[in-house]
Amino acid sequence: MAGQYRTSTDLITETLANLGVLAAGQSIDPEDFNYVTAKLDPTIRKLAALDIVWIADQNNIPGAFFSDLADILAGECATKFGATPDDAIKLTNKGLGAPPPLGQGVGSGAAAMSLKQMLRGRATGEVVYSEFI
Repeated sequence: MAGQYRTSTDLITETLANLGVLAAGQSIDPEDFNYVTAKLDPTIRKLAALDIVWIADQNNIPGAFFSDLADILAGECATKFGATPDDAIKLTNKGLGAPPPLGQGVGSGAAAMSLKQMLRGRATGEVVYSEFI
């Protein structure tokens, strides 16, 4: 599906495909869909708190962020879907990143770094106070 913006349903479908839960032409299990849906909001809030990316509307996700967000969400949901410990570490490091024994730290995953790179140099919109002497 092409387009400038994608929906949260598209993101959940892509996440399940990244996890290997959803095969081509297969319908989504409602239980799997609900689990990933429950993880979506906290993950989006975590990304905002870590200053990685801020998504204002989960039903208008910029297309440029889409695959990275799906990778991050897949890493966050990996253990629920029966990923082996090695696969869970791979998915986490591909997504958000893992703490030092298993990775370089939270926010150091491939998808998180990609999002940071896309957003570097953009205006923050913060008020800058100055004092003239």
